[in-house]
Amino acid sequence: MMKLKTLGFLALAIAAAGCFTSPAHAESPRITDAITDAMFKQSGDTYRNTGIDRQATLLFGLSYPDLDAVSDARAVNNIYRDLIRQRGDTPVRTADLPNPFSSSLLSNPSSTSSN
Repeated sequence: MMKLKTLGFLALAIAAAGCFTSPAHAESPRITDAITDAMFKQSGDTYRNTGIDRQATLLFGLSYPDLDAVSDARAVNNIYRDLIRQRGDTPVRTADLPNPFSSSLLSNPSSTSSN
């Protein structure tokens, strides 16, 4: 359950990073770099995690990969919240996607009747 929560936080962080990487902002590379650095600060990348020193710390219980991932997710979440706070109170509104349906199944009487 903890791993799913961590993956959820990381997915949220990646989605948040995508919101702030538009080329219209001059500061976008700095934001992307900050989020990327925070995402791999404790847990590291694949190359760092396969080294003999990392394997030794895991073997002797000196490091816990799940806690490292939680720490990274917390750092990314802090960056995300700070960016939202800096952006102001104005919510971002987007238009709905075009939809070929004019009603829902709940409002259609034929969908509720049993045949």
